[in-house]
Amino acid sequence: MSLNFCILASGSSGNCSVIWTEEAAILVDCGCSARYIMENLASLGIPPENLTATVITHVHTDHISTSGFSFLLKNNIPIYLHKDIFEDLSRKYAKKVAKCINISFNKTFKVKDIVVDSFDVYHKDAHISHTLGFTFSSIVNVKKYKIGYVTDTGKICSKIIKSLVNSNILVMESNYNKTMLDSSFRPYDNKKWILSDWGHLSNESAASAIAEIKRLSTDNESLKYVFLAHISSHHNTREIAVNTTRKILIREGTSNINLLIPKRDRRCPAIRIS
Repeated sequence: MSLNFCILASGSSGNCSVIWTEEAAILVDCGCSARYIMENLASLGIPPENLTATVITHVHTDHISTSGFSFLLKNNIPIYLHKDIFEDLSRKYAKKVAKCINISFNKTFKVKDIVVDSFDVYHKDAHISHTLGFTFSSIVNVKKYKIGYVTDTGKICSKIIKSLVNSNILVMESNYNKTMLDSSFRPYDNKKWILSDWGHLSNESAASAIAEIKRLSTDNESLKYVFLAHISSHHNTREIAVNTTRKILIREGTSNINLLIPKRDRRCPAIRIS
């Protein structure tokens, strides 16, 4: 048995990841084109008919694009949706939503041998009413392994931290550098929203959260891989995000974490736990 994970794309131009075992394959968001998703899944040996579920964090276009949604419908891939996110999706795609295989859930559900837990995060605007983070757990050689996933949130609270404790793989938004955001071309109202508790997460806040998750984790294999996700192309850089995070982790006494930066237009190497 194995638990596998791959980020296909991460950033404001599109977000999509896949988690799979020998029994199940779950797509997390589909904010890229159908062609891009299919090509990258094929490179991993996952045909569309092998996808057993999709989960959507929220309905911003970079997390569920028109093309990505059409890919789900065309291939009859079940979509697990929180009721509020289903309503957001209905407003966006109207009659198309009636064609999707919609499976509602509350907090925890199971897709074959993968247990999925959802939790609320802080990301909201006039177009979306609800955003979720997820954890995905599966047993490999009698041990439970866990993937934590937070791509968009304006802040991190103790409940989010608790949900992510003991994650072996962690995806954490590290969206902006405040100095770069302040001097960027973006309108004032957009900057104000990004900086708010309902916008996006700064490098410093992401690093502090990672340090706290590591401090509270009891699994000695926790945070073996940490992806700094959704890095802005306008008010952040890969180098600033990594350097800021490493500096804070060292200050907090946590320096043995493998930091990875997913790309916007190219999939990451797959991680396999076996």
